[in-house]
Amino acid sequence: MKYIVAIILMSMLGTSCANFLKEYSQDQAYIRSYEDLDELLIGETYMETAFGNTDACYFPYIHLMADETKENMESDEVSQPDYAQPTKKYFGYVTWQYRVGYAVDQLTATEEDTYWNKIYKHINIANMILDEIDKQKVERDKDILNVARIRGEAYFLRAAYYFILANLYCQPYVPESASATLGIPVKTSYYIEDISFPRGTLADVYKQIVTDLEKAAENLAGISRKSIFRAGIAAVRLLQSRVYLYMQNWEKAAEYAQLCLDLQDELVDLNTFGESDGFAKADSPEVIFSMGGNNIPNLVTNLFAGVSVSDGLQKCFKNGDLRSKYFIVYEKKGVPAWDCNKYSLQGSGVNAEVSECCLFRTAEAWLNLAEALANQGDDENARKALDELRKHRIKRGNFTQTNLKGENLVLEIRDERRRELCFEGQRWFDLRRYTVCEKVPFTGSIRNTYSALFNADKISSVSTYELMAGDPSWTLQIPYEVLQFEELEPNPRKERVPVSVESVR
Repeated sequence: MKYIVAIILMSMLGTSCANFLKEYSQDQAYIRSYEDLDELLIGETYMETAFGNTDACYFPYIHLMADETKENMESDEVSQPDYAQPTKKYFGYVTWQYRVGYAVDQLTATEEDTYWNKIYKHINIANMILDEIDKQKVERDKDILNVARIRGEAYFLRAAYYFILANLYCQPYVPESASATLGIPVKTSYYIEDISFPRGTLADVYKQIVTDLEKAAENLAGISRKSIFRAGIAAVRLLQSRVYLYMQNWEKAAEYAQLCLDLQDELVDLNTFGESDGFAKADSPEVIFSMGGNNIPNLVTNLFAGVSVSDGLQKCFKNGDLRSKYFIVYEKKGVPAWDCNKYSLQGSGVNAEVSECCLFRTAEAWLNLAEALANQGDDENARKALDELRKHRIKRGNFTQTNLKGENLVLEIRDERRRELCFEGQRWFDLRRYTVCEKVPFTGSIRNTYSALFNADKISSVSTYELMAGDPSWTLQIPYEVLQFEELEPNPRKERVPVSVESVR
């Protein structure tokens, strides 16, 4: 972690920050006012926003690891294979390899620590803001509120980042064993310390997340959010609900989901939607918060015929489900495929407006509430919460109230999450936590394929890889570059071989 923190501080002191960071020495920067901290919060603590740029997006592989996508290489003629086959770049992720950066030939590798370092940089700047914010002189009520808002946003962001890292690089949370499960390094001070930060325990990480969110709520309560791209109290409540859902604390998950809905509960009725520029957009009444970029309209598209909506996801939508029109679409150009049109309709020329990896919507709050209640055995109220969402998504003539109960109701809510939250960066995390759910554990598997090419333009073989529930590969390995510099214990992830190989030529 010393190496990471050093890099972070150097980046903070560089010219890429803002002009309010005046360098007085190589290890010291001065803040003039809370407005400077607010600018630093916007520019360096929130995820970068970039639409249509893979390199600027966060965790572009997150959709490829889960069961939302599939290779779309159905033709034996493949044009522009390096461009049209994103699974080639992300082979190690798609097939859940020990070293995710390895190419299929294991002779070349891509940098693995990019997003690890990005997130820890954001965390460290949040730490700096939290250290400096209480030093600012404020006299007016407006100033007091702004200081509280900045403090609350910084706490929220730090919690969100540790939550993301924990669910990428730690095993899923199991209440009985979290205190004996490896976590990630947690650092809450911004200055360089000549010590190594150990991984600690997963319980410690979640304790920090819970504490930060409580402080975020204390500071943001009663303060209006500046925009959907700045965290407000509703976003805090929704993240609290999500965190407790992952911790299998069903009572707390339901409590905070309801607190979120008390603040913002509106749902778009797809029966009257009729929009032509995509469902998920900045002015949607469902959007609570968004940060980070979006490359889905480029990644899951018929234009390049590399990745499409998986068969499982496509078939998950039932008759009368309007999301099969507004979330996915069947394209016949080139290689026929189901594509994602959730963020912008194919061929519309409209860019995505909200993130593919960090998007908070009221729909999730309704689903969190339903799932938490169902796992508590409150089937009646769980069905009411679920149907509140469904009646806004199903054709009026096809809608019927849910009558499921017990385990079947829990499974239906999970299917509803799959449909509703597709391509929002949640499916991989959801599947992980289902594998350790004490009430209704997921015991199945997911399968991905990788197509090898002959002469760079024809498919020679298709290899199928399978990830079973309970496999340690549900957890990413600590980035290779980080392990080379830091005294961190690696995750017990294993090398993988295909379960079948089909020769095509």
